[in-house]
This record gives sequence, structure tokens and C-alpha cells, in this order.
Amino acid sequence: MKRNWWMILLLAVVVLLGTVGEAQGQSFSQWAITASASSEYGSGDWSAKQMLGQPDVYPGYGDDGRAWAPVSQNAGLQWVELGFAEAVYVESVEIYETFNPGAVVKVELVDTSGRGHLIWEGRGGFAGDSARVFSVRNGTITVPCSVVRITLDTDSVGGWNEIDAVSITGSLNSPWPQDVEQSDMVIQWARGAKASSQYREDRWTPEHMTGQPDVYPKYGDYDQAWTAAYSDSGKEWAELFYDEAVYVQRIAVYETYNPGAIVRAELIDETGTAHVVWEGRAQAAPEESRIFYIDNIKVDIPARRVRLTLQTDQVPGFNEIDAVCLIGARTMVQESRRQDPLHLLASIILRLGRAVERGREERLADSAFILELEEILRDLSNIGF
Repeated sequence: MKRNWWMILLLAVVVLLGTVGEAQGQSFSQWAITASASSEYGSGDWSAKQMLGQPDVYPGYGDDGRAWAPVSQNAGLQWVELGFAEAVYVESVEIYETFNPGAVVKVELVDTSGRGHLIWEGRGGFAGDSARVFSVRNGTITVPCSVVRITLDTDSVGGWNEIDAVSITGSLNSPWPQDVEQSDMVIQWARGAKASSQYREDRWTPEHMTGQPDVYPKYGDYDQAWTAAYSDSGKEWAELFYDEAVYVQRIAVYETYNPGAIVRAELIDETGTAHVVWEGRAQAAPEESRIFYIDNIKVDIPARRVRLTLQTDQVPGFNEIDAVCLIGARTMVQESRRQDPLHLLASIILRLGRAVERGREERLADSAFILELEEILRDLSNIGF
């Protein structure tokens, strides 16, 4: 069998990127060190300080004084605010709900200047009779933050709504190029949308992709997201329109039902010319909502239109998109970004990650070759940089 030398190259890149990541500072999680609330049931048990540190109740479920609870049941809008030791570029917020979950309606990050930034807003509702970790991904806020503010609609879920702990995951290093000023970054939600087809005229329409997410981080068949007229219908497309043309850094696609059908992302410039940013293979993802991040490392032309192509017959069921966020800069990033080895390594991973997985799934090498790759990995892991 012909040896697949490209797999060796890819595996080497994976190891090198991991080693460089250690030098640059990887993502890490933190537990709250300060806590306050709009109200609390007691000064000891069920007080705001019960949210400090790691979970005391989770994965247990029930009315427990080691978690925070508001002053009364069905008390309308309530809030809690958690502070963390390090201001980081936050990737996700994890909320440990241990009694009557589902009342969270808003999650905000607060930066070091005290300014709040909304990362998710939705409607409260019953979320089951078991504890859960309500995870909210941040795909839009590009400044360091050390405080999380959570708003609950306690009327939306009967009984006491209790939170055991809150954590954030992030990095000390910015995910954005260093030569882009934060004031130059533009975060936009689509103001208009169209698609190859739609399920109905009044629900599941392309317009349901405009604005901030309505469904995420919930998962399921919700009519506030767009889906095509038929499930498993083959190739479909959606186009999103934004107010300002920018040098795009990232496209964040909020997939909320049967994710994984996207096979191509294009930017359309002011002349109407389409530029492929990313191409891949449709593949069913876990049955949960996700933000599918597409980083642009190819196109240096201002754009305010995004075109997504889906191969819906490769991921069974209706494939629904809730929102699409466009993040970019008003001025072009300097060419030095492309010469940075870290970015080059990251771009290789982005482009070829799926190829690696396909190679493994389709068993493109015999067992002896796999053993040889393992030896190469061991050798590479011992290299210092």
C-alpha cells in the first residue's frame, strides 16, 4: 500500500501547534471568587456566596442550601454577578443549574472598564427535572472580561431556581491578530437574508437568521430559525446581508438543529464577486446547538455578504440556522499576519482537519503504518521550541 505521507505532515502540524500553544498560553477555566445577586434567600445557605468556587451540589439535583436561590419563588427578573481572578478572552460560560433549571434569559460579560457585553439572550422555560450545565459560547466579544452577569426570569420556571456554580473558559491571549485595534473591530448581525428555499412563509424563514440568536443555546426544531423547504433535499444555500463592509476575520454560524451540513462559506464583495473562505465535507455533529466558527485566512477584500452552502442530504433531518455573526476590521490586517508561523499552522489545521478525520474513518493506512505514525508522534512530542 502506498504510504500516505500527507498524513505524517498533518500529524506533525497537530503536534507542533499543540507545542506552540503551550508557549503562547492555552485556554483555561476559572471558578468565581466573588458573587452578588439582586436578592438571596438567606445570608448563609442559599446566599450568593454559595456560587463561589467549584460545584457543591452538581451533579446532584434538588433544593439545596449550598446553591444560590432568590428571595422567593416566581420573583420576576433576578440577576447574579460573578467575578473571576483573571480577565481573559472568554470562550464560554458554564452555569451549573441544580434546581428547576431553565430560567436564565440573558448572559453578559463585563470587561475591565466595567462595560457590559451581551453574548446570549433568550426566553426562559422548563428544562427538565435534573441538574444541568447551561453552556453559552462567546463568538462575538473580543475584549478581556473578568465578570459574568446572568439574568433569570424566575416566573418562567415554577419553583426555586437555584445556581450552584459558574465557570468561565478563556485565554490570556487575544484570538485576534495583534495588529488589529479593538476599536477597529466590527461585530455585526445580519440585517437581511434570503435562501434557496424555506419551510413556510411565516415560520422557519430566512428572516429568522437576522439579528441576534433567538434559539441558541437551546437545541431542537424551533420556528425562530431558518430551515429549507424539505429535509434531506440535497444542496441548499443561504445568504446573509450586513450593514458595513469589513475585512472579515470570522464568520460564526449558530446551528441549532441537526448541525454539520455546511460545506462551503463564501464572502461576496461589493462588485458581487464571490470568494470561497472555507470548504469542507458535510458530517453529522453531536445533537446539540453549536457555534460553527469559520476563520477567514484567505480573502483580503471588504465584504458585507455571506453565502453558506449546505448539503442537507448528508446530515439527516432538517438543518436549522438561528443566526450568523460577521466579525471583521474596518482596515486591512497587515500581511505580517500571514507570515506568522502560528497563524500558518492554525490555517493548516482549519483547512485539513476534516481531511485527517476522513483518513482515520476510512482507514487509509494499514496497522503497521499506524504504529509507525505513533512512533513519529512520540518523537515529535519530545521536540522543544
